[in-house]
Amino acid sequence: MKVLLFLFLLFSSGYAAYQLDVGGYFTLKQIETAQTIYVEPALLDSLCKALFVGRSIFSDLGPAKDALTTQPLIKKVRCLRRFPDRLRVQITERRPVALANVGEILPVDDEGYVLPLDISRHRLELPVITPPSAGSVSSEEHTGRMRLNKEGRRLVQAVLCFRDMSPELLGRISEFRINEQGKITLVTMDRGLRVVMGKWVEPKNIDYLRWMFSELDGRDDRPSEVDLSFEGQIIVRNN
Repeated sequence: MKVLLFLFLLFSSGYAAYQLDVGGYFTLKQIETAQTIYVEPALLDSLCKALFVGRSIFSDLGPAKDALTTQPLIKKVRCLRRFPDRLRVQITERRPVALANVGEILPVDDEGYVLPLDISRHRLELPVITPPSAGSVSSEEHTGRMRLNKEGRRLVQAVLCFRDMSPELLGRISEFRINEQGKITLVTMDRGLRVVMGKWVEPKNIDYLRWMFSELDGRDDRPSEVDLSFEGQIIVRNN
């Protein structure tokens, strides 16, 4: 008897929800979007209205969320339902972390994707990364997005390592390059000193660099290059 009563209540509540949805009670009418920095608010509002308005609040919103993430400045989408007819859309933007010097200067995010942003309009003051080859940017086959190759993304990871571990040193670096030996090389803001870090930037390299800056600050004589890529030693080269 209890089982029958439970099934009856379940069917009744489901049928009532269905009837309300048919009447438009649970049809999405109001879409709210969070504030953004790089994505144009008008564009985001227009996209969200086109993708979500008129859908049932009970419907699978996954395809619409996937459609939003095809936009070059949108990384992730989260939808919060507000019954009976409201939806709040929160997005994670792709944000520039470096400027790629590939014949032209292009903003790139932490995954190496090229972002369609106006550098001067957004006042992007970011370190420059210079990949070693002309074909450093290509179009991804499955998404069509422009992205740096592996060497370019290795430079991006070097920038992120400094940003996360030693942001005060990042402000002293003008450019990240890869030299003939495939090692990441920094060019400092002060007199263009070259610093060889190794194939990857590691915490010990940053510690060496911090020590080196403390030694060189205030000195008139500066080397042209300092190599920190060898274990337990620092190699100094002069012009």
